[in-house]
Amino acid sequence: MKVTLAQIAPRLGRLADNINRHRELIGAGWADGTDLLLFPELSLTGYLLRDYTAQVALTTAELTKAFAAVPAGERDLDVVLGFVELSAGGHCYNAAAWLHLSPARPPALVHVHRKVHLPTYGMFDEGRYFSPGRRCAAFDGPGLGRAGLLLCEDAWHPSSVFLLAVDGPEYEGVTSLITLANSPARGVQDTERETVANLEVWRRLNALWAELYGLTVFHVQRVGVEDQYVFTGGSEILAPGGEPLVQAPLFDEALLSVELDPAALSRRQRSVLPREPAGDVELVRRELARIAREVYR
Repeated sequence: MKVTLAQIAPRLGRLADNINRHRELIGAGWADGTDLLLFPELSLTGYLLRDYTAQVALTTAELTKAFAAVPAGERDLDVVLGFVELSAGGHCYNAAAWLHLSPARPPALVHVHRKVHLPTYGMFDEGRYFSPGRRCAAFDGPGLGRAGLLLCEDAWHPSSVFLLAVDGPEYEGVTSLITLANSPARGVQDTERETVANLEVWRRLNALWAELYGLTVFHVQRVGVEDQYVFTGGSEILAPGGEPLVQAPLFDEALLSVELDPAALSRRQRSVLPREPAGDVELVRRELARIAREVYR
């Protein structure tokens, strides 16, 4: 399958403009044979929304309706994007959605992930404006197979990736991990290749999850400037084992494509991994119960 990462600079609070940009890139994806098109975290709204958060929030029905008018190609196309989800109870979530677009049918919502770990430290104040998600659940992504979807800070918590890695028949879990992020540049590093410190942490994390769990990792960062914050870019796709298949430039918009077979890549890597997922799950369950008893007794 052909996967394209859309490393873009969303316009802060300009929902209609960002939807139109997504529609344009979806049309281009249909034209160039893309099967799966991935956008960054909060790609429909921009990041530093603050008190404007509720004004750009969409229900999932409104989200799918927004992409019903996209001129269809001759085949199916899947899109993963970031948006502010408005729940039935009026809560706002930092969310990501997988949409399945087909020439013959209205857009279908395949999966929604609500960001679980809301950073509220330093420049980040998400806990003030968003409600936290409560699940890290695997799903079956058309063409991709068993997949997991995380948003930025989620991927910095080993528990999130572990849950996805065992969520499936016989605890086999996902073979692909998609992470959408908004990561402002912090700590310029003067090395052989000019880079920034937080991006290097992301690259180590992505490689760790790819190697440890035998995953194909799709990581999409945004670029652009909001207030005084500059977003890094540096999106990448890694094969199971941690080898980068393709990496986007820093600070510039880019469309990055690669053709791959995630299932075949994962099979090859997992054949050399020591795995006892059922034992891991039981150990974690037992030890967490013990820790909780000791903490709360």
